Amino acid sequence: MMFTGEEKRRAARIRFRVSDNLQICYKFLSHLEGFQCDEIFEAPILNVSTGGILFVGSLPGRDWLPQLGQGLVMIGANLMVPEKKPVKGLCSLRWTRPSPVQLGPRYGSGEKYELGVQFEQLDNSNKQALEKFLIGHQIRTRRFRVRDEMDRRFN
Repeated sequence: MMFTGEEKRRAARIRFRVSDNLQICYKFLSHLEGFQCDEIFEAPILNVSTGGILFVGSLPGRDWLPQLGQGLVMIGANLMVPEKKPVKGLCSLRWTRPSPVQLGPRYGSGEKYELGVQFEQLDNSNKQALEKFLIGHQIRTRRFRVRDEMDRRFN
């Protein structure tokens, strides 16, 4: 039996817009010679689940893609949860493509990619913090969505 990406997904994705200002700070981690990078990148998040993150970000170079895809280079990620400690995890790249999203100068110049990463290591306290944040976000945005819908109906 062949599964699509949606059928294999274990956790529901919560979508965000670039304007929501949910950020990830990330760093590439490797023991491979020629694939060392001390730079810490910052990027906007497009969606999050307890299984992983989709964000629009930069790479140290296009030549890093094969090593990332094979899991030879990992990604240390800090999800910058508003008003809380960052949620920290170790991730692997699951897929990537050039991004059509246009970002301002805040995120630097150069080619941007949509990076879909999966949590490989996320300790219990970070997982609980992520779950709490996602539930809270869903409750807040649902409340706003319901209020907006009522305003449209009665105005």
